Amino acid sequence: MDKVRISGYGLKYWAMCFMLCDHIAAFVIRRGVYGAFLSPEGYLNFSAAPAWLTAVSHIYDVLDVLGHAAFPLFVFLVPEGFLHTRSRKRYLLTLLAAALISEPVYDWAHYGVLWSWQLQNVLFTLTVSCGLLWCLSEIERRGKARILYMIAMIAAAGGLAFLVRGEYVFLGTTAAALFYLLREKGPWRLAGLLPLMVASPWVLLAAPLLLLYSGERGTHGWKYFFYVFYPAHFLVLVWIGDLLQKKL
Repeated sequence: MDKVRISGYGLKYWAMCFMLCDHIAAFVIRRGVYGAFLSPEGYLNFSAAPAWLTAVSHIYDVLDVLGHAAFPLFVFLVPEGFLHTRSRKRYLLTLLAAALISEPVYDWAHYGVLWSWQLQNVLFTLTVSCGLLWCLSEIERRGKARILYMIAMIAAAGGLAFLVRGEYVFLGTTAAALFYLLREKGPWRLAGLLPLMVASPWVLLAAPLLLLYSGERGTHGWKYFFYVFYPAHFLVLVWIGDLLQKKL
């Protein structure tokens, strides 16, 4: 039997499923279901809530854990996209445009306003990561004192990511750099997960899928689907959560 392999599109769909798990937990369960049973002080009292709410809390826990596998897959795919795109400039600008378009929806879903500096959407982190990879590729091409230049560039990108305040900030850009620099090191490429473990050990759930990556883009997918799905799923899940909060 041939070994099961997963294409780039396959990894992206897995990442979207894990992201959906995370946001169902956040917007449908925590905001919608839990929100219907909050005390005036903002606390959830399970002893005074329906018995089924305890079962829902277990579903929430599972979805929350699964959600941590999303970002490692997304950030792994940035070096892959960067290495295989026909236009690095267009790839970078596409990420940036998607980040800017998605931000009002992201802020409205999380904070109830159309713009907030509290935390920016994950596409900003992926955009900074792509820019970092472009710089690293130029350093590789020139070849002089490249280790020191690479360390400096990774640190600078981390600082920019912190200022931009995209999700995972400098942990995400460092992970992207490691996935890129270790692209020919086989399983050692999974070292890119190490920075993300600072945020959560559950990011290791992505490791088996990364080990099954075929190195191919795949043929089943519309390359812009994620950029449409990302803001759209916030709108749908927030609507469902608000509806449940009013009905329960």
